Amino acid sequence: MATSFPVRLGRRLSGLREKLGLSQTQLADMAGIGRAHLSQIENGAVSARIDTLYAIAQALGLKLEEMLKGF
Repeated sequence: MATSFPVRLGRRLSGLREKLGLSQTQLADMAGIGRAHLSQIENGAVSARIDTLYAIAQALGLKLEEMLKGF
């Protein structure tokens, strides 16, 4: 069974966040979203809206297309 897009995206976001040494709380604050919502996105429990993904990308210092590279 193939892994769903939200799960793959969540794993990617979690990896990028950890690579930068950021906690979920720090990244959520930087992106202007709640920590619980970021956790749900990272766990693949919810699909993030495009504006949320854009805010996360900016907080990570990436362009949206860089963050989604490989999908």
